[in-house]
Amino acid sequence: MPIEFDNDTARLQDIVAVHEAEGLYEWLLGQSSPKVDLSGCKHLHTACLQLLMLFRPKIVAMPEDEDLKKALLMSTEA
Repeated sequence: MPIEFDNDTARLQDIVAVHEAEGLYEWLLGQSSPKVDLSGCKHLHTACLQLLMLFRPKIVAMPEDEDLKKALLMSTEA
């Protein structure tokens, strides 16, 4: 499963495709202080990236892939 939700943390793993965006959106809406663990993420669809940019959850771990990490850092900085 590309996204595992555990209390206040969402763990994004492997390939997170566009059809994961709705579940991520609904989860983010219901959280007061969401956290996201991207350590296992290898690809993130732009719809999911836009949700991270909109909700600005605390990112507790970045992906190992350097290109994805750079893209996330540039997109989620204030």
